[in-house]
Order: sequence, then C-alpha cells, then structure tokens
Amino acid sequence: MHSEVHSKSIEAFFRALALIMIVICFFPFSAAGQARSEDRSDKRVVTLPADEVVNEDYFAWGDVVEILGTVHGDVYTAGGEIRMAGTVDGDLLAAGGKVRMEGKVSQNARIAGGEVTVAGEIGRNLTVAGGKITLADAATVHGNVISAGDLVIAGRVNGSVKAMAGNLQAASAAKVGGDLTYRSPHPAQIEEGAKIGGMVMQKKPNRMFDFSPGQMMGAVAGLFLLFKVVSFVSTLVLGLLLIFLFPGFSRAVVSTLREHPMASLGWGVVLLIVTPFVLVALLMTVVGIPLALILFPLYLISLYLARIVIILWAGTAILERMGKGGHPAWGLLIGLFLYTVLTFIPGPGGLISFFVILFGLGAALLTLREQYAAA
Repeated sequence: MHSEVHSKSIEAFFRALALIMIVICFFPFSAAGQARSEDRSDKRVVTLPADEVVNEDYFAWGDVVEILGTVHGDVYTAGGEIRMAGTVDGDLLAAGGKVRMEGKVSQNARIAGGEVTVAGEIGRNLTVAGGKITLADAATVHGNVISAGDLVIAGRVNGSVKAMAGNLQAASAAKVGGDLTYRSPHPAQIEEGAKIGGMVMQKKPNRMFDFSPGQMMGAVAGLFLLFKVVSFVSTLVLGLLLIFLFPGFSRAVVSTLREHPMASLGWGVVLLIVTPFVLVALLMTVVGIPLALILFPLYLISLYLARIVIILWAGTAILERMGKGGHPAWGLLIGLFLYTVLTFIPGPGGLISFFVILFGLGAALLTLREQYAAA
C-alpha cells in the first residue's frame, strides 16, 4: 500500500513538472487568471496581489513570481524566484530556482527547485525535489512528505517522511507523526528535542544513483562495450546479407578498391560533403521536400553500410596474403575483427572509422557508376 502511494505521488510530481514545462514552452507571452506583469531591473515580475481572488486554476511564470492573493483552484507556476504567500484551495505545482512557500495550500503541494523553503501550511501531502530543502519552524504538513535532496526538518509533519538525501537533519523543533525513512550514505542528524512518532530507518543508496567518478567511468566503459558488441553483430549480419544477396556487387566493390584506392577516397569526400548541401537545397523547395525526406535516411544508411565495403576488402586481402581463399564470408569475419580491434584505440580509432567510411562511400559510388555505364 505504501509503495503504491509512493509511486502515485512520484508520478503526479513528474506530471506536474511536465505540465509546467508545456506551459512555459507554448504560452510564453501570457498568464491566466489575474496576474499582473511588470519589469523590475530587467526582470519579468508576475504578481497576484493580496486583495485579488481567482475563481479558476491559475498559471504564472516569469523571472519573479509572487502569489499573494487567493486562488479557488490549482496553481501552476514556474520561474527563477517564486514566493507563495497566499491561499490555494487546490493543489500547488511549482518549479523554480528558489521557491518559498509561506501561505496555505488546502490540497497537495509538489515543488521542485534549487532551494526550496516551506514555511506555510499544506493540507495533504508534500512532494519536493531540490538541492536544499527546508521545512521551517512555521511549516505544517498534515499528510506525508516525500523528498529528494538535502533536507532540514524544523516544522511539523503529521504523517511519515520518506527522503532520498545526501544529508538529513531534524532540528530540535521538528515533529514527525509517523516513520522517518531516508536513503543516504550518512546517518541523519537528529537534534535533542526532535519528536519522531514512528521508527527512524536508514537505507543505503542504490548503486544506480552512485555518481562518483569511478562509477561513472565504469558506466561509460560498459555502454561503450555494449555499443561495440551491438555494432559488431549488426555489421556482420548486414555484411553477410550483402555477400549472399549481391555477390557480384560485393566482388566488384573489392576490385574497385584495389584498382582505384585514391579515386575511391576522393569520391568519398565529395559524397560526404556535397550530399548534405543537396538535401538542404531540396528542403527549400516544395517539390523537393518529399525527395529530401526519402534521401536523408538513405544517406545515413549508406554511411553505416560503407564500412562493410572496407571490412570485406581488408579481410579478403589478409586471406590472400596468407595464401588462402575460401568464401567471402570468412574475409568479412576477419576484416570485422580487425576493424573492431583498431577502433578500440581511443584517438586513432575515430580517425580510422572516418577514413573507412570515406573509402567505402567512394568505392561503392565508383562501382555503381561503372555498372551503370556498362549497362
């Protein structure tokens, strides 16, 4: 039951953030309700005055947002600095650099910010994420608190607290009616006089949330290795398809590389550079847009497939040097192993991949042109 409530709260929190971002992106020049906007020192300031009442949901965003009046609905707000000192009969959803909530929210509050201070009253639950979170002496949360970030509790929470924090502190004035469960590498600092009605439980952080340099380097290395394995398998499969479905073309491309290596490189450079300009030019004409949308994916596919040409040529050349023939598939496998090993080298590996693409593109283009001319 607790896990279900926890997941629903998090889901609602991220939905709120998504809604705020949609509001910011699609309605940047207007605010709903009774907001008044003015410029102070080149800042966009949006204020709901203390004597005004909004009988619907209220939206506001700006460099500075001040909600001092009464809203008979939900409040959605985002900004650099947010101060909520009014009354909200519904939910509060806020995201900002610095958020201070010192008014009254009858329902749930969901807040995200760099620095978040709650010094007012929340009728139900609080879900909050931030760099530094403070529940001040004057704060009262009648439901539960779910938080992510460094947390200081100095006010009253009638329900339970679940926190994922680097540091957690319960001041002497803190009152928590239920359990205090936190996930942190450090023990909570609970001052004398703090009252915790339930159990205090510490859980160690999951390794997936470990962002230490060693852990990050291991993750990057693992992703790189996974990419290489996927690339190896996909290239092998595509190469085998090319050999079995188009055996004549495969042999012709290898011959082109042997006979015209520099021409292949030159045409590869031309094709790599000129094609994007042609695609952009097509996009600027109404008639050419459909053609550009078709050619662009084909261009990307050709960049990927161009490697197979060089890999097949290199593997075949190695087999011939060893005085062994055999099916071209063996040449593909040997060339692919060689290419994979070389591209593991941090610096030269990228340069090798680049020239492999250039040679492959040029050789394929020359082969297609020769076959077209012969036809």
